[in-house]
Amino acid sequence: MRRRVLGSLGLVAALLLMPAAASAHPLGNFTVSTSAGIVLSPGSVRIDYVVDLAEIPTVQVMPELDRDGDGAPSEDERTAWASSTARELASNLSVAVGGDPVALEIVSASAELLPGQGGLDVLRLEVVFDGRVPEVGEVAFHDGNFSDRLGWHEVTASGSEGVALERSSVPATSPTDRLRTYPRDLLSSPLDVRDATLAFGPGVSAPAGSSSASAVGPPLSDGALHERPGGAEGAFARVVDRTGPLMMLAVLLSFGVGALHALAPGHGKTLMAAYLVGSGGGLRHAVAVGGAVAVMHTASVLALGIVVLSATEVFAPEAVYPWLALGSGLTALALGAGMLIARLARWGEGTERHHDHSHPDRAVLSRKGLTAIALAGGILPSPSALLVLLASVAIHRVAYGLVLIAAFSLGLASALVAVGMLALRTRDALAHRLSTRLGRLVPVASAAVIAMLGLLLTLNGASRL
Repeated sequence: MRRRVLGSLGLVAALLLMPAAASAHPLGNFTVSTSAGIVLSPGSVRIDYVVDLAEIPTVQVMPELDRDGDGAPSEDERTAWASSTARELASNLSVAVGGDPVALEIVSASAELLPGQGGLDVLRLEVVFDGRVPEVGEVAFHDGNFSDRLGWHEVTASGSEGVALERSSVPATSPTDRLRTYPRDLLSSPLDVRDATLAFGPGVSAPAGSSSASAVGPPLSDGALHERPGGAEGAFARVVDRTGPLMMLAVLLSFGVGALHALAPGHGKTLMAAYLVGSGGGLRHAVAVGGAVAVMHTASVLALGIVVLSATEVFAPEAVYPWLALGSGLTALALGAGMLIARLARWGEGTERHHDHSHPDRAVLSRKGLTAIALAGGILPSPSALLVLLASVAIHRVAYGLVLIAAFSLGLASALVAVGMLALRTRDALAHRLSTRLGRLVPVASAAVIAMLGLLLTLNGASRL
């Protein structure tokens, strides 16, 4: 009996203390990454510059790229956009030798559209800059491009044709093969190197790759590189263009991915479980709360999608996420603090009942409580669901895209309801084994957990601003 009680308590603790802010959404489809390769040769410095725009930034620049609006940018349109963008990039690049600025000229510029997720394209821009430098000196380089965008940013430096680097703060070779492959921790700890200092002079160039990668971070282990992150949610983004019988399978896959998405860190599981356990809720309350979180999650996806598609200027949509996380945390903090104050007051008056599901807290059904839980748990939109929405618009299958998003949301709601039911069953199993005093502590403890999680979410959101 004692083991069963302890096991049940452990399960409740796992549900209530599951980290709600342990990881952010996988924002790989938002990234804008850069690679600047500095190559010194006698009398000149060349900058081989690459920009890799993921699916969502590519959608944003498409109106500038596709001038005639036919949906298929021609080679002339791509070249014109590349040349125009290269001039903007040059204005944010700084090269100085011995403190004297080096003027950079555009040698070549090209843009290429490549297949991405969900039937969308990704855009690769390659530009070569060139400048005149003395035979010997010290170079200071700075890249000020895309400072507001999430992504991988690297700088490399090497010598050629009789120029040797005497010292360098950056490696000689690109750890991503010039943005063709990325480490698995692209988004948890992306490289952000924008500056380089090096000394050069006549001599024999060091073999490529001899510079230490420790200048920019730990060396990558074997097999640590692959294409932009995808995973289960990446599979969700790839089902938009399915036809025939595969469409039904795609809907089922969307449901499953939504359920997996709900079980990832965050998304209101912990808040929902704590709210239901402490408030004496039942099955219908779990359904109501899970549904509210899923509806809010879907609304946030649609709202951000509309903003991305209708914005007249390119902006960084990923910058919205920290603000939404902050709003989520403040909402949970206010809800938990309010519940904690009210329950402590009742505790002090000695009127708090022994916890029992037959005496639900009226707040479970209140509009204020449902709204707070929905905002706290569902206001952060899924990047993969956003990608599906944008892809469905791009290939003129909006209705099908909305069906997929609806299936995703239904799967998310189902998983949340299942978590809520598990929490309630565990609570009920414990109800008759806990002493009256411990039973009275459950509502107070659940309110404290909500307040604590709200504080953690708030600090997490604030730290990312």
